[in-house]
Amino acid sequence: MSPTTAPRDNAEWASLIARIQDTLPATFPSYLAPEKSQISRTVDHTLLALDATEQQVDTLCTEALEHGFATVCVRPRHVKHSVNKLQGGHQVGVACVVGFHEGTYPTPAKEQEARDAVEQGATELDMVLNYPQLKEGQFADVYLDVLGVRNAAPSPVLLKVILETSQLSRDEVIAGSVIASMAGADYIKTSTGFNGPGASVENVALMRAIAELVGKGTRVKASGGVRSREDCVRMLQAGAGRIGTSSGVKIMQDEAVREGVY
Repeated sequence: MSPTTAPRDNAEWASLIARIQDTLPATFPSYLAPEKSQISRTVDHTLLALDATEQQVDTLCTEALEHGFATVCVRPRHVKHSVNKLQGGHQVGVACVVGFHEGTYPTPAKEQEARDAVEQGATELDMVLNYPQLKEGQFADVYLDVLGVRNAAPSPVLLKVILETSQLSRDEVIAGSVIASMAGADYIKTSTGFNGPGASVENVALMRAIAELVGKGTRVKASGGVRSREDCVRMLQAGAGRIGTSSGVKIMQDEAVREGVY
């Protein structure tokens, strides 16, 4: 199943979501985790504490360059500084959170936040889906919210949409994954890390299966509670393509210990 046009109202969305839910397999496959040299390229090295200092951001960027992480993931006020710190480190992008962490900001505010981040040099955006609206079945509004940010920051900027799975039922995870994929998300992401439990193998596998059924090329980011090499590998084997973590250095050290480097 690969829908080509978005539904027009909540009833049509509910019908599409139900069709995809009925198509889900009974069991999900396990995927091969990448080699050590490629694991680092799955990591978004994250610092989202409200009181994070410029010096901590400097350390974050230095570590990302040293280990070859995919991005540093920061709040809007740290984007420009991160971009400047990473100049010359062309392999490390800058991801900025949008609508963080509640997800309930008005769509125009999210769109402006996205435009501002890209103007300052952000290469990726991690936006929070309006999950309270999702829980109320306001699927069309949720879609327009994601689509607004997608249009405000078109490709090649990568858009990751955070579902906040800890606040959702399985059916709501399915609905959010379908809607975000249809709206042009490059990744559907599990969690902010600020609201309940983070990523689970079950949700990552479910989200990967949904993304493949929608057929728009959307991938999965596991975020929240990924603190060790073992956590990271489990998420990658479940189908994640990115890992959001503040423990990226520890993960790489765990891998080095496993390979006998230390």
